Amino acid sequence: MKKSLFIICTAFFLFSCTEEVPKARLLEFKINGQLNSYEGYAYRYTDYNDDAKLGYDWHIYNLGQNALYIQAYDNTFTKTSFSYPEFQIKYTVELTEGQSKTYEAAGGQFRLLGQEMGDISGDFHFKMKNILNPLDSVMINEGYFRIWLEKRDRIFSE
Repeated sequence: MKKSLFIICTAFFLFSCTEEVPKARLLEFKINGQLNSYEGYAYRYTDYNDDAKLGYDWHIYNLGQNALYIQAYDNTFTKTSFSYPEFQIKYTVELTEGQSKTYEAAGGQFRLLGQEMGDISGDFHFKMKNILNPLDSVMINEGYFRIWLEKRDRIFSE
């Protein structure tokens, strides 16, 4: 009796002490050779029209003073690589006194490399131009992400 009580108490203790495994949130890229590493977020919306699946709307981004936002829509359900202009990119740089600069893609590629254990991974490189000054541009390269993927459904009806 004491042995079984000891086993039950030990099992209860072990299960109550387990922590949830942290979710992956890595989003990094280089600008002018400088590595920028952020906590990233990934969402995939599955769009439906009544019962018919329309496509996937992918969103990869980070928050903060230098915020990168990637959005791509896939209605083929097979696409893993998006070449410009098949995606939208915004890179916002917060400056002093509440000012900011926003860049949008002028070229590049965004790839989804796969999903494993709830994470989505991919890579990217972009040429970005300032929306207010086309002479101001940046190159984002060696971009990589491995982020826990949040999945949501969106239902549209006619």
